[in-house]
Amino acid sequence: MSNFPLVTWQVPRPAFTANGVPVPAPSSTLPLPWGFGVSNATTGNVSTTSLAYSITSGIFAATGLNVTAFYVYSNGTGPSASPLKVELKSTVTPVTMVFNTFADAYVCGFATLSVVIPVAPSSVTGTVNPAGVFVPCGVSGDVRRYTTQRAAVSASTMGPLVTNVVNWGEIADLEVMASAFPVANLERWYAAIAVYASAAGRVVADPNNTLEGMLAAAAEGATFRVYREATTTGGTTAGTYQTAKMPAIVQASSARDYATPVDAPRLWDLAGCIMRSTT
Repeated sequence: MSNFPLVTWQVPRPAFTANGVPVPAPSSTLPLPWGFGVSNATTGNVSTTSLAYSITSGIFAATGLNVTAFYVYSNGTGPSASPLKVELKSTVTPVTMVFNTFADAYVCGFATLSVVIPVAPSSVTGTVNPAGVFVPCGVSGDVRRYTTQRAAVSASTMGPLVTNVVNWGEIADLEVMASAFPVANLERWYAAIAVYASAAGRVVADPNNTLEGMLAAAAEGATFRVYREATTTGGTTAGTYQTAKMPAIVQASSARDYATPVDAPRLWDLAGCIMRSTT
């Protein structure tokens, strides 16, 4: 399995308590955190714009306790136990997080209402994928970028021997592809069935990391960051993320519209998942 390509979008971080102290949700005036983002691609240290960082910064603001966060993933083609997890460790004293609902816990990558963050070097790793992320977790994958001209015009009125051609409106499309990925990462219905969840390295309670979930975000107008591989910076070259939307959601809204069966229902291919890039 491969943990890339990876697509992430912004999600609200829920409120919770840390050692009994309320940790409110971030102010509505702040940008929503992204489901994935790293500042060190090798160690998985989270970026300041990520959901995991929002968790640790919220704990520090409320309690003064320092908790560090990491994203646990595999950047390669070797088998991986799960597409993505959040790992937390405290530096001074254990921290007990208590969520208000299971839905809130699932957003942050946990399947229990109470989570104890131990003191380093010990750590606690989430039991589900964090929200705001879709990773096909196929045996191979890639992101292709196509550029086209939206319009062009020519004129020879400037001189008898010269034809002027003016191009404008260049657009870039991204095609997200993955071969033979588990059906549990396609639809929530399959993800809730033990045999398919087990094949995908996830638990049946995990509502995240499905193509279905990404399409739901696209239908609400979400902006995505599309990663070809682990990265620490933005841009349009290999190894960095590209920003995109999915206008085609109005033509095809079902997860199966974007995927084809390889060995139905267990394994599917993802191709033709086209996004309109802004970079």
